[in-house]
Amino acid sequence: MKELTLETGEIVLSRAGRDRNRAFVVIEVLDSEYVLIADGRLRTLDRPKKKKRKHLLKGSDARMELGAHLLDADIRKFLLAQGFRNDRKE
Repeated sequence: MKELTLETGEIVLSRAGRDRNRAFVVIEVLDSEYVLIADGRLRTLDRPKKKKRKHLLKGSDARMELGAHLLDADIRKFLLAQGFRNDRKE
């Protein structure tokens, strides 16, 4: 399988697990296999999800600038502005 290169601030879609088809923002790259992701709703900045890269797809070319004062609301607004809706009914 081709290695997915990810950087912080990129939008990714989960393709496996109970969060399948949900959009997230990469918060931190841990190593060559794992990243931390958050969506600002179910997975907040206080509780990011550790996910394997092979279970993710790139969602968009847009990147979010991760600053020191980033809020969960900022992530939700960014994903919505890029056309990704993470409704609880999915």
